Amino acid sequence: MKGWLVVNAFLRSEKFDAIYSLLLCAAKEQGAELELVSSDRLLCTTESGFSAFSLPDFVIFWDKDATLAYRLEQAGARVFNSARTVALCDNKILTSVALRGAVRTPETVIAPKTFEGIGYGGSAFLRRAGDLLGYPLVVKEAYGSFGKQVYLARSYAEAKEIVSRIGWKDFLMQKFVRSSVGKDVRVNVAGGRVVSAILRNNPDDFRSNVTNGGTAQAYRPSDAQKKAAIDACRAVGADFAGVDLLFGENGEPIVCEINSNPHFKSSLDCTGIDLSRALLAHVLESLR
Repeated sequence: MKGWLVVNAFLRSEKFDAIYSLLLCAAKEQGAELELVSSDRLLCTTESGFSAFSLPDFVIFWDKDATLAYRLEQAGARVFNSARTVALCDNKILTSVALRGAVRTPETVIAPKTFEGIGYGGSAFLRRAGDLLGYPLVVKEAYGSFGKQVYLARSYAEAKEIVSRIGWKDFLMQKFVRSSVGKDVRVNVAGGRVVSAILRNNPDDFRSNVTNGGTAQAYRPSDAQKKAAIDACRAVGADFAGVDLLFGENGEPIVCEINSNPHFKSSLDCTGIDLSRALLAHVLESLR
């Protein structure tokens, strides 16, 4: 079988390249031809679509351009993860809506929409959110990675200052989970089963991301944590994902985020388990 590994043309680093290399090697090990294709190579008119290309048997979509994924699906390509999944996971607001009723998540308030050049002039909704969630509360921009667009507001004044910096971008606010300060579990899922997990910890920040200075170690998730991660993937239709779980007051899992193209190198370093192998096995089995 032949496939494309579609990656963003402009976001490149050693960390991204390492992930791509692992995926390419896993495909080769399992007898599949996987070609690295940057998104700018797929430039074409909307009218002609991808008629000038010889589409592969499958596409592993390692980008966040849901529109490109959708266009590939329109052209007849089998895309993993689907355009719908990419869109739901990339936008934290859509993620929170999709997970409602499927798993436990932090209590969430979605900010009303504004527009560029207008901003959030009024602050009545901020006071209302503070009354509902209490302080401190977590502010998250709809789009962001590695915890960089996640903020902690300890008071109404801090929340107002954060929102002024966000400008006109969409965001949500969530109840602060005190029992999980600086720690969470990243659970890697492929094909409806848990492949590996790591415990992340950062004593100097409420965010646990390794990129922000946190540490990671191999972790054996509980049955409840496994179920929460798998149920979360099912809710967004993910063939594979990295699911971030917080610890509730009694240790119960609270789903924080879902990553449709997880950076699993840290998990591999900690556990010795390569998610790319399970991922490719699931993709190839799905096609058979």
